[in-house]
Amino acid sequence: MQGPSHLMISWFFADASKLDSANERRIVAWSGLAPDIDVLAYGGAILWYGLDKDLAFENVWKVVHHRYTHGLTFVLLTGIVAWLLATRIARSRGDAAGAAESAGSASAWRVALLAMLASALHNFCDIVGGGPTWPIYPLWPLSDFGWTANWSWALSEWPNTVILFSCLAATMLYAKFAGRSPVELFGGRADRWFAGVVQQGSDRPSAAAARKRVPLRLIIWVLVVLVTIAVLAPLGFRPSG
Repeated sequence: MQGPSHLMISWFFADASKLDSANERRIVAWSGLAPDIDVLAYGGAILWYGLDKDLAFENVWKVVHHRYTHGLTFVLLTGIVAWLLATRIARSRGDAAGAAESAGSASAWRVALLAMLASALHNFCDIVGGGPTWPIYPLWPLSDFGWTANWSWALSEWPNTVILFSCLAATMLYAKFAGRSPVELFGGRADRWFAGVVQQGSDRPSAAAARKRVPLRLIIWVLVVLVTIAVLAPLGFRPSG
């Protein structure tokens, strides 16, 4: 499954878990994308092999992806990092004394648990949408047992594209009706701006104000299209014609 889909799904999971703090939702959502940190190895390999993506894929990406960061060890590591970050956030809010300290500690453990679940959800999604020839290794480094499913669809197949577009549509709808969205992963100000732009269609603005807002909405849709093309292009996407 594509990285943007993982990230958006993880954010919706965090929000559905009723985390009130945007920072806590960010921790859980980024934890859901964290297993794909091994993409850095692929990027480094491309540079190492003189921008030869085929060599980098065969010698590095095909070997490391889904092996070292898609298992229980990495899930536990994700939980530890999430707990440390959530504890720091709780202390910065002043949850350092008495009942407040206890509540902050409980919140940190809850965030850590949700972060591990988000990381595990990532692995499940990759089993479903990663293809039958690309297993994950849930027990590494204790075992090289590979786990896959014969009915799994490959990364470049249409179900992953449908999931991506569905997540993008859900992001727009959530911003319109809930006033927040996965865009908050990149900052509260960006999310408020995005939600404001999406919600403007129901405010019946004046004609002059509406004309000023059209470029903003156009920018949003252009960005959605560009992100989609950026995701599909490496998969061999070619416009017809």
